Amino acid sequence: MKYWIGLIASVVIGAQVQAKSDPYSAAVFYPSCLAAGNIVQGKHPAADSPEATNQLRQAAICFGAITAIMNVESYFKPEFAVCPPADTKVTLAQMVLAVTARLKNYPEQRQDNFYRLAVAALAEAWPCSK
Repeated sequence: MKYWIGLIASVVIGAQVQAKSDPYSAAVFYPSCLAAGNIVQGKHPAADSPEATNQLRQAAICFGAITAIMNVESYFKPEFAVCPPADTKVTLAQMVLAVTARLKNYPEQRQDNFYRLAVAALAEAWPCSK
């Protein structure tokens, strides 16, 4: 009996640890997107400082993830497509700010997959007509 209780407890605890350590959760990307948001808004330390190096290293994760999303965006289902207004180009900076705003405004979604959340944020910011 003790064996079964221990086994069940270890499975439950293991599942909780795995859920908290999901490398693709928005919670993992959140600090990186905050750093990226600060950079695109001009909020950064002196360029030659160690703080600037750390900020850029951290922000690179968010910049890379959003760039990857936009590189494959043409393969998304129509409900997840991004459609900027005609004759305009959405910049990476605008995309970073849209995703970062979503992460800030919906903290309860930070345990969700970052890529799904980012795609939804971009499609919401620049929806396509139906």
